[in-house]
Amino acid sequence: MHIHSTASDGCLDVVEIIDLARANRNLRGIAITDHDTVAGLPRAMEYANEVDYTLIAGIELSSEYEDCDVHILGYWIDAHKLACDDRLTQMGQARAERCREMARRLAALGMTLDVEAVIAGAANGGVLGRPHVAQAMVEAGYASNIKEVFAKWLGRGLPAYVPRLKFSPSEALEMIMDAGGVAVLAHPGVGVPDHLAQSLARHGLAGIEVYHSEHNKEAEKKYLHMARRYHLAAMGGSDFHMPGSREIGCRITTPDQLRFLAKQRGKNGVK
Repeated sequence: MHIHSTASDGCLDVVEIIDLARANRNLRGIAITDHDTVAGLPRAMEYANEVDYTLIAGIELSSEYEDCDVHILGYWIDAHKLACDDRLTQMGQARAERCREMARRLAALGMTLDVEAVIAGAANGGVLGRPHVAQAMVEAGYASNIKEVFAKWLGRGLPAYVPRLKFSPSEALEMIMDAGGVAVLAHPGVGVPDHLAQSLARHGLAGIEVYHSEHNKEAEKKYLHMARRYHLAAMGGSDFHMPGSREIGCRITTPDQLRFLAKQRGKNGVK
């Protein structure tokens, strides 16, 4: 229920992901939830239909609350409707301008990049961001690897760091619900204030990611209690990006919790 493809920061395309999931007998279906984009969903839905595999159209929207990153997962979204949402378009435009500003700051430090080439290259796959600039820095010979670029120039608070446009969590909820979807708070154990789940539940949040690759048993117990207290679906997600790291299906959502989530958007059940 939490998988990234090459449309954002994953290393497999949507067809490869679906084939990998089909080979896992413990998985009856998956959701592809790329960061701030639905670019991979049309081909994903087409291929899933071809091979008769259950695929839920999703997204992971970036938001911010009190200087904390808060990610909101959306499921059963209308990908076309969300792609036409001016707010998502604005985020894409802001990413490009952010890269230009990073390039201007790097140029002031004596490091020149062809930033328009960086932007054009990212358009063919992946959501534009700091890693693209960092890779261009390495290719230009200014650093030996991407980690060095982040450590010296592009990390938070460093000379070429530029904050990116982020929505508030409530705005992210609104975007998902406007696109016919249902919203889930992603990996709350990664720096999300505990009281935020209760606040978002009042504004339409339908689930919380209890089981995540970065949650230990204590965190799982804590967020399961929170899910029950605020009447949220207790979700699981591997946050899969590439094989060999967090394996696809290493954290799952049970069918009963998926049905509970689906009912909160007016469905009677899911396949």
